[in-house]
Amino acid sequence: MSVASTARTATRIRTLRMNERAIRAHRAAPAAPSRTPRRALPHTSPRMRAVARAPVALVARERRATIRYATNERENATSSPITRRGIINAASLALAAPLAIDAAHDLGFITGDEDLPADLPAVGANEAVAVFAGGCFWCMTAPFETLDGVRAVTSGYIGGDVARPRYRDVGSGKTGHVESVRVVYDAAKTSYEKLLSVYWRQIDATRDDGQFVDAGKQYRPVIWAMDDAQKRAAEKSKEELERANVFGAPIKVEVVDASGMTFWPAERYHQDYYLKNPNRYRFYRAVSGRDEYIASVWGIERSS
Repeated sequence: MSVASTARTATRIRTLRMNERAIRAHRAAPAAPSRTPRRALPHTSPRMRAVARAPVALVARERRATIRYATNERENATSSPITRRGIINAASLALAAPLAIDAAHDLGFITGDEDLPADLPAVGANEAVAVFAGGCFWCMTAPFETLDGVRAVTSGYIGGDVARPRYRDVGSGKTGHVESVRVVYDAAKTSYEKLLSVYWRQIDATRDDGQFVDAGKQYRPVIWAMDDAQKRAAEKSKEELERANVFGAPIKVEVVDASGMTFWPAERYHQDYYLKNPNRYRFYRAVSGRDEYIASVWGIERSS
């Protein structure tokens, strides 16, 4: 029952009680001289005058009906049917609420071992490193980590001028870093060109001010070339996509020489987020609009 409905019902009951008392008092009083006019009863609206003229039993019956009406409304309010919209809202709240915990970590309100920087995997003798930025690094981990020949994918930051940045520092956009992923792969099992092919299928290459729901230069797409060979391969693939007009607009992805840059691993709770928190990850990815965009460009070729 709504607050307004409850108030109206309570007022109605109080009014009926007052008029019932007035009726009883009026009938118990001695008859007045014929020349003396009767005193007007309270609440002299047409409806209340009609009630006042009715027998006391009628007033009592109306009181009982009003109370039953109020009881039924209260029961209906507490046993409302379950709807699809209600289920969706409840599920959204259940999934979104835990993301507030991650935000508390990001802002430094919650601290612990998970807030320490992750360890950076060493690179083996036959392995190479590739670094890509494509918006939220949660969404950039799985597409590379599931590739044959990839041994490790680390979420982190690169491109800034502050040592050991934290997520809240990078998120402010003041450090110059960009959220990125570092891919350690076996060059005998997969190629840098294959990694590039996967990369292009994860991003909106027409933006340089963020990606999807994440706005800001710290989320812009960048290919961080670790050597000249990677730089040439990245520029070649970019030119091919531009000629084919795959994205329907100019490609704004930078190819940056990062051979002298330091990659800083992000906090532990950001690593393999899609595995540690699958429901939260799927919820975030769904609301970001990333998959819808990828499907609109690549169709069934989408990697996620």
